[in-house]
Amino acid sequence: MKLKSLSLAVVAALSLGVATSAMAADAPATATNNTALTQSAATGHWYAGQGHGFWVGGALGMGYVGSADSAAFNGQTSAPSAKLDAGYDFNQYVGVYASYDFMHDLGNSDLNLATVGIKGNLPLTQKLSAFAKVGGTYIYANDKDVNTNLFHMHSDSFSATAGLGLSYQITNALSTQIGADYYQNLRTSHGHADLTQAYWGMTYKFGQPATPVIVTNTVEVVKEVAVEAQIPTRSSYVLPYQNGQTKLNDYGRYNLGEVVATMQANPEVTAQIIGRTDKVGSQAINDKISAKRAANVASFLEANGVSASRLTVSHVANSNPIQTNSADSTNYVQRSVQIILK
Repeated sequence: MKLKSLSLAVVAALSLGVATSAMAADAPATATNNTALTQSAATGHWYAGQGHGFWVGGALGMGYVGSADSAAFNGQTSAPSAKLDAGYDFNQYVGVYASYDFMHDLGNSDLNLATVGIKGNLPLTQKLSAFAKVGGTYIYANDKDVNTNLFHMHSDSFSATAGLGLSYQITNALSTQIGADYYQNLRTSHGHADLTQAYWGMTYKFGQPATPVIVTNTVEVVKEVAVEAQIPTRSSYVLPYQNGQTKLNDYGRYNLGEVVATMQANPEVTAQIIGRTDKVGSQAINDKISAKRAANVASFLEANGVSASRLTVSHVANSNPIQTNSADSTNYVQRSVQIILK
């Protein structure tokens, strides 16, 4: 009954996170003269406001003991488990967490595990990241019948805990994880034993925007061109990229559509295309990535009817960062292609 109740709590927590994420995704994007809210298939790269904040999660799994320790658990080697956890990320790499795990009927005992510790995160691709945890666990056991069984857990004990796993980002706020936690030297009436828990779960992070915040500067076009239809235009566009990405994302294609419309309506206008990177990585890699980003933007414009003779393509890697009005020139602004219309 306790495992069933805890499982329902996990499902409820996950449902709340999915519902909240869906509501945020449906919210309309708004824009001002200096800020644009845009949609992107993000996931494991840095957005404004995304690197820190509180999160909650839940998971279901199984607890396992090795065959060498099975005698300490009355011959039983596995039991179903449920997990509830929460934490706070200081940035995209490190945070703290706390969790409660319930393991049903392992060696004739129900185990309650309360853990606190530190969690580290390492982005691997656009949406996939690896994480590791270290901490300490307080374990309380509810023995079902210590009078008729040779085995029983000590009513309470402490254990060193470590964990590894992978996380896949579904939206800016919602992600799914698989992982394994290791609990060392659980005390039983037959000595000490080690326990491993494998699990799958979901995590919801609070305060994440439905779309990333991109800073742009809006100024008037230098050349005055008479057009039959009024077309909204800017003289400068900044198309952000995630770390290591060179292909156009949805936000880039959307803004390049506006650039194409402007240049087709104004035949005298030319475009300067500048590829950039942040300071992460070697100079050789950054030169290659910034060149590829700029080339892909130029190819898109040419494929949509803009003559190559109207385009000037260059790349500067991280040697000439964009100067913004913000005091904090963050990496996602510098991982970009800038388009200047003249």
